[in-house]
Amino acid sequence: MRTYVRMRMFSFTITEHDSARPWIVIGREQRTVELEEGADFFGWAREQWPEPRWTVELDPWQLSPDRSP
Repeated sequence: MRTYVRMRMFSFTITEHDSARPWIVIGREQRTVELEEGADFFGWAREQWPEPRWTVELDPWQLSPDRSP
């Protein structure tokens, strides 16, 4: 018997900041990742891109109730 894990796709923007002057943006990148349903996206993202050098923001459509682009 196979077990299927439901996955959820997250689209987000990563912003890199100057460590000495955090208001300065060094770069931005758009990414997409699939995580297991119920996973903590922001916890996962903080492990990958720790603050204060990085900020991670979900794309606006991800915040809508139906989560469709």
